[in-house]
Amino acid sequence: MKKYLLPSLLVALLSLSCSDESSTPGSLDFPEELDPSKEASKDTPKEDVLAAILAGNVQGESLKEASAVLFELDKKLVQTGTAMMGMLDSKDRYSVSTTGFTSPYAELIVSGKAVQPCSGKEVDSKISVIVDLSKDSTVNLNLFSYFFSERLKELVKNSNMEISKAWEQAEKEVRTLFALPEGDVALEAFAASALMDRLGERAIAKSAPQWRSELAETFSHGGDFTKNDTIRVIGGVALFYDLSASELDWCRDIKNKVFERDSVNAYMHALWLSILDAEECTAERQGEIHPVFDPKKPLTYVQESFPVYKCDSGAWHYAFGYERMNVTDTAGRVDGDYLRREGYSYVYDEVTGWRYADPSEDQYKSGCTKSREGIYLSTAVCMGGSWVSVPESTSDTQGLECVADDSLVYGRFTHAAYVCEGGSFYKVTEMDEKLGRYCTKKTLGDTAYAGLTPFLCRDDWTLIPPDSLDEWLKDSRDGNSYPIVRMGSQRWMGANLKYVDSTASPNLAGNLWRPAFYSWTAAMDLPEGTDPATYEFTLPHRGICPEGWHMPTKAEWDSLFAFAKEFGPQGKLAHSLMGGISWGVVSDAMKPLDTFGFNVVATGRRELDGAYKNDASHAYFWFVTQEENKYQYYYLWNSKDDVFVGKSAGPDLGLSVRCVEDSK
Repeated sequence: MKKYLLPSLLVALLSLSCSDESSTPGSLDFPEELDPSKEASKDTPKEDVLAAILAGNVQGESLKEASAVLFELDKKLVQTGTAMMGMLDSKDRYSVSTTGFTSPYAELIVSGKAVQPCSGKEVDSKISVIVDLSKDSTVNLNLFSYFFSERLKELVKNSNMEISKAWEQAEKEVRTLFALPEGDVALEAFAASALMDRLGERAIAKSAPQWRSELAETFSHGGDFTKNDTIRVIGGVALFYDLSASELDWCRDIKNKVFERDSVNAYMHALWLSILDAEECTAERQGEIHPVFDPKKPLTYVQESFPVYKCDSGAWHYAFGYERMNVTDTAGRVDGDYLRREGYSYVYDEVTGWRYADPSEDQYKSGCTKSREGIYLSTAVCMGGSWVSVPESTSDTQGLECVADDSLVYGRFTHAAYVCEGGSFYKVTEMDEKLGRYCTKKTLGDTAYAGLTPFLCRDDWTLIPPDSLDEWLKDSRDGNSYPIVRMGSQRWMGANLKYVDSTASPNLAGNLWRPAFYSWTAAMDLPEGTDPATYEFTLPHRGICPEGWHMPTKAEWDSLFAFAKEFGPQGKLAHSLMGGISWGVVSDAMKPLDTFGFNVVATGRRELDGAYKNDASHAYFWFVTQEENKYQYYYLWNSKDDVFVGKSAGPDLGLSVRCVEDSK
């Protein structure tokens, strides 16, 4: 692959001379024999003449509590045992004597606390460089020198290369990888500092020196270095700078280095092209999408941070959305896959790859592609690249065979039951199952019964209301008539009892109040003074009800409630029984439904002290019980969906009465 590289590094690549202000001695006074301003400024020593003083700068981080040690190396780059301590000033300059060294090769190691120039983070740091004292007296330590030294040691020690050849190869590899220009000392210093700083900013679990050490170790072993995930942090930094240079704000410490901005931009462009194995964006590459990693490898943090770039109008740009996904997320995908990511919806098309989902695909969370034409979902079919809504029964029975009338099949999506009638399928409803009859086109107008309660087949089974049946109870005692409501196996009065003749029924005397509130004694039609604790009811107990009818027991009320729960609106037991306009102001969720024509009205009750209350919110009904406390009743409340049992402290509570027909 073509690389964007500048000419190979001369020997001075990693021994940058410091010609700017930072190269002069700082506040620390070196001893004369170690003063880099005196010794390091001498002409480069002749061949085989060792430099007496080695000096230079540490670039890319500021040092605290650091030490510099120069180790003599033999021709295999193994330490000989000779070493000299150096000195560091406050501007990260070092100087060290080479007194006693006979070998031209040495390794300078600087270690201590490093303060990263932009973030200000204080971390442990160790950096080194291998020098040839017969050629160099001034050597800087930075990201690149560290890479060079680690690679050089590997080539000499483990590949048995001659030092001169290994030196040349290691220099070339470093300059090639990092696209370093030859001779631009200021730019190289900038690059070393900037990349170290951005490594620190990108670090999550590692510091910048740790990143540097890991990358250098990887580089030292050679191999496919540019495919290493961690080195792509550097490539990603360069990519970011190249694509977003106008937005990027390097810290002041780095910005104030002496360099030409155009040179920096050109360098960063060359750097990311080199590390990320890219080519220049030409007209021939318009629209090309490229990853900054090997898409066959598992995704890592680094890869996700700098995933994909696109050639557009002669320049590279970040690729987003489906463009990125067509590189990073195609493995294992099948035609029609739907994905929601970062606020956008996508569909995978086996012909075109990932694309934005259209509204219908977003609605049904599935792709409508060319190969899926005619495919059904639970309530839609793929037509012309979009999902078209269809009745659930249409899609659920698609492809199923209607063999014979009354035969059953089960849906493809919902597993609902369908009955075959006249070559068409009709969905078996919950009411069908409850009534044991199918409401189909064939049975339109038929009547089915739940006990005594009739239902008419229309679009579905519909309760036949009591007033349509025209069934009435006429009380022979006073001529009052009451609609009859069939509730399962029972027949009930569809209105509260209004009988008030205390002459014909002496037990009513003194036990009856408006509008028709009966005391317990009156409702049970028992003489005043009856001891409820010892009284045993014979069931059914007529009480004050008309002939052929009786006071309901709790079990009979419970049977009515069970029927209403099963055949009425779910969760609306009380309101399915309430009717009329007497219930005061209620919300839509609490309005009376009168599903069965039972028409419970809000009448309230008379208290033991004679006061009346709850006449717009409650309805109360006595029932017969054999429990010790006989003064028990059911009540409905307009703000509650359930029914409740109440108990009185005495018989003189005034409540309503509903009667139920005797069994025949």
